[in-house]
Amino acid sequence: MRLALSMKGDSTSHFLFVGQGDEVELVQNFIQEKALNNATYLPPISQEDFKKLLHEVDVGLFSLSRDHKAHNFPGKLLGYMVNKIPILGSVNPGNDLLDIILQHDAGFAFENGQDEQLLQSARLLASNLETRKRLGENARRLLVEHFSVESAAKKIVDHLSNHRQLLI
Repeated sequence: MRLALSMKGDSTSHFLFVGQGDEVELVQNFIQEKALNNATYLPPISQEDFKKLLHEVDVGLFSLSRDHKAHNFPGKLLGYMVNKIPILGSVNPGNDLLDIILQHDAGFAFENGQDEQLLQSARLLASNLETRKRLGENARRLLVEHFSVESAAKKIVDHLSNHRQLLI
Protein backbone atom coordinates (compact mmCIF):
# COMPACT_ATOMS: atom_id res chain seq x y z
CA MET A 1 0.00 0.00 0.00
CA ARG A 2 2.92 2.33 0.75
CA LEU A 3 4.23 1.68 -2.75
CA ALA A 4 0.89 2.58 -4.34
CA LEU A 5 0.85 5.77 -2.29
CA SER A 6 4.41 6.62 -3.37
CA MET A 7 3.43 6.14 -7.01
CA LYS A 8 0.12 8.01 -6.77
CA GLY A 9 1.25 10.62 -9.29
CA ASP A 10 2.52 8.04 -11.81
CA SER A 11 -0.16 7.77 -14.49
CA THR A 12 1.48 4.69 -16.06
CA SER A 13 0.97 2.36 -13.08
CA HIS A 14 -2.14 0.94 -11.45
CA PHE A 15 -2.18 -1.42 -8.48
CA LEU A 16 -4.76 -4.18 -8.37
CA PHE A 17 -5.31 -5.95 -5.05
CA VAL A 18 -7.38 -9.12 -5.33
CA GLY A 19 -8.48 -11.57 -2.69
CA GLN A 20 -9.38 -11.99 0.90
CA GLY A 21 -7.61 -12.06 4.20
CA ASP A 22 -7.16 -10.30 7.49
CA GLU A 23 -6.11 -7.02 5.88
CA VAL A 24 -8.91 -6.47 3.34
CA GLU A 25 -10.61 -3.76 5.36
CA LEU A 26 -7.26 -2.07 5.95
CA VAL A 27 -6.55 -2.09 2.19
CA GLN A 28 -9.99 -0.73 1.32
CA ASN A 29 -9.75 2.02 3.95
CA PHE A 30 -6.24 2.99 2.88
CA ILE A 31 -7.30 3.33 -0.76
CA GLN A 32 -10.26 5.49 0.26
CA GLU A 33 -8.50 7.62 2.90
CA LYS A 34 -5.50 8.36 0.67
CA ALA A 35 -7.72 8.85 -2.40
CA LEU A 36 -5.59 6.45 -4.39
CA ASN A 37 -6.77 6.68 -7.97
CA ASN A 38 -3.99 4.27 -8.92
CA ALA A 39 -5.24 1.37 -6.77
CA THR A 40 -8.25 -0.92 -6.92
CA TYR A 41 -9.38 -3.68 -4.59
CA LEU A 42 -11.39 -6.61 -5.95
CA PRO A 43 -12.96 -9.37 -3.84
CA PRO A 44 -11.78 -12.96 -4.33
CA ILE A 45 -12.08 -14.40 -7.82
CA SER A 46 -12.06 -17.96 -9.08
CA GLN A 47 -8.82 -19.67 -10.04
CA GLU A 48 -9.97 -19.60 -13.66
CA ASP A 49 -10.53 -15.84 -13.53
CA PHE A 50 -7.19 -15.38 -11.76
CA LYS A 51 -5.45 -17.18 -14.62
CA LYS A 52 -7.18 -14.86 -17.11
CA LEU A 53 -6.25 -11.82 -15.05
CA LEU A 54 -2.59 -12.79 -15.14
CA HIS A 55 -2.61 -12.28 -18.91
CA GLU A 56 -3.36 -8.60 -18.29
CA VAL A 57 -0.71 -7.98 -15.62
CA ASP A 58 2.72 -6.46 -16.31
CA VAL A 59 4.30 -6.98 -12.88
CA GLY A 60 3.49 -9.52 -10.17
CA LEU A 61 3.45 -7.87 -6.76
CA PHE A 62 3.54 -9.55 -3.36
CA SER A 63 4.20 -8.41 0.17
CA LEU A 64 4.87 -10.48 3.26
CA SER A 65 4.53 -9.06 6.74
CA ARG A 66 7.79 -7.95 8.30
CA ASP A 67 6.64 -9.72 11.47
CA HIS A 68 6.53 -13.22 9.93
CA LYS A 69 9.05 -15.52 11.56
CA ALA A 70 8.92 -18.38 9.06
CA HIS A 71 9.69 -18.73 5.38
CA ASN A 72 6.67 -18.20 3.18
CA PHE A 73 6.16 -18.81 -0.53
CA PRO A 74 2.95 -17.15 -1.76
CA GLY A 75 1.17 -19.37 -4.28
CA LYS A 76 0.54 -16.42 -6.57
CA LEU A 77 4.26 -16.40 -7.41
CA LEU A 78 3.82 -19.64 -9.35
CA GLY A 79 1.13 -17.95 -11.44
CA TYR A 80 3.47 -15.05 -12.12
CA MET A 81 6.26 -17.41 -13.18
CA VAL A 82 4.03 -19.52 -15.43
CA ASN A 83 3.00 -16.36 -17.27
CA LYS A 84 6.50 -14.85 -17.52
CA ILE A 85 5.58 -11.97 -15.24
CA PRO A 86 8.46 -10.26 -13.44
CA ILE A 87 8.20 -10.39 -9.66
CA LEU A 88 8.29 -7.39 -7.34
CA GLY A 89 7.98 -7.99 -3.66
CA SER A 90 8.87 -7.50 -0.07
CA VAL A 91 9.63 -10.28 2.39
CA ASN A 92 10.12 -10.77 6.08
CA PRO A 93 13.74 -10.67 7.34
CA GLY A 94 15.62 -13.92 6.73
CA ASN A 95 13.18 -15.25 4.14
CA ASP A 96 15.12 -17.22 1.51
CA LEU A 97 12.61 -16.16 -1.15
CA LEU A 98 14.55 -12.90 -1.42
CA ASP A 99 17.71 -14.74 -2.50
CA ILE A 100 15.82 -17.06 -4.85
CA ILE A 101 14.26 -14.16 -6.78
CA LEU A 102 17.47 -12.13 -6.92
CA GLN A 103 19.86 -15.00 -7.73
CA HIS A 104 17.68 -16.08 -10.65
CA ASP A 105 17.13 -12.50 -11.87
CA ALA A 106 13.38 -13.14 -11.82
CA GLY A 107 12.51 -9.72 -10.43
CA PHE A 108 13.22 -7.53 -7.46
CA ALA A 109 12.69 -8.35 -3.80
CA PHE A 110 13.54 -6.51 -0.62
CA GLU A 111 12.97 -6.83 3.09
CA ASN A 112 9.66 -5.25 4.02
CA GLY A 113 10.44 -1.68 5.00
CA GLN A 114 13.01 -1.02 2.29
CA ASP A 115 10.49 1.25 0.64
CA GLU A 116 12.88 3.41 -1.37
CA GLN A 117 14.49 0.40 -3.08
CA LEU A 118 11.07 -1.09 -3.79
CA LEU A 119 9.89 2.21 -5.25
CA GLN A 120 12.94 2.57 -7.52
CA SER A 121 12.48 -1.00 -8.79
CA ALA A 122 8.77 -0.41 -9.39
CA ARG A 123 9.57 2.70 -11.40
CA LEU A 124 12.14 0.79 -13.45
CA LEU A 125 9.63 -1.97 -14.19
CA ALA A 126 6.93 0.55 -15.06
CA SER A 127 9.16 2.35 -17.53
CA ASN A 128 11.24 -0.42 -19.10
CA LEU A 129 9.54 -3.08 -21.22
CA GLU A 130 12.83 -4.86 -21.99
CA THR A 131 13.60 -5.27 -18.29
CA ARG A 132 10.11 -6.65 -17.69
CA LYS A 133 10.53 -9.14 -20.54
CA ARG A 134 13.98 -10.28 -19.38
CA LEU A 135 12.91 -10.73 -15.76
CA GLY A 136 9.68 -12.45 -16.84
CA GLU A 137 11.62 -14.94 -18.98
CA ASN A 138 13.93 -15.59 -16.04
CA ALA A 139 10.94 -16.08 -13.73
CA ARG A 140 9.58 -18.72 -16.10
CA ARG A 141 13.01 -20.41 -16.24
CA LEU A 142 13.13 -20.42 -12.42
CA LEU A 143 9.77 -22.19 -12.35
CA VAL A 144 10.81 -24.85 -14.85
CA GLU A 145 14.22 -25.49 -13.28
CA HIS A 146 13.24 -25.46 -9.62
CA PHE A 147 9.48 -25.68 -9.07
CA SER A 148 8.08 -27.88 -11.84
CA VAL A 149 6.89 -31.45 -11.32
CA GLU A 150 9.69 -32.61 -13.58
CA SER A 151 12.41 -30.86 -11.57
CA ALA A 152 10.96 -32.20 -8.30
CA ALA A 153 10.85 -35.75 -9.68
CA LYS A 154 14.45 -35.46 -10.88
CA LYS A 155 15.60 -34.24 -7.45
CA ILE A 156 13.85 -37.17 -5.77
CA VAL A 157 15.29 -39.74 -8.18
CA ASP A 158 18.78 -38.22 -7.86
CA HIS A 159 18.53 -38.23 -4.08
CA LEU A 160 17.36 -41.85 -4.01
CA SER A 161 20.10 -42.87 -6.44
CA ASN A 162 22.75 -41.22 -4.28
CA HIS A 163 21.40 -42.84 -1.12
CA ARG A 164 20.52 -46.28 -2.43
CA GLN A 165 22.29 -48.02 0.42
CA LEU A 166 19.82 -46.43 2.84
CA LEU A 167 16.92 -48.17 1.11
CA ILE A 168 18.27 -51.73 1.33
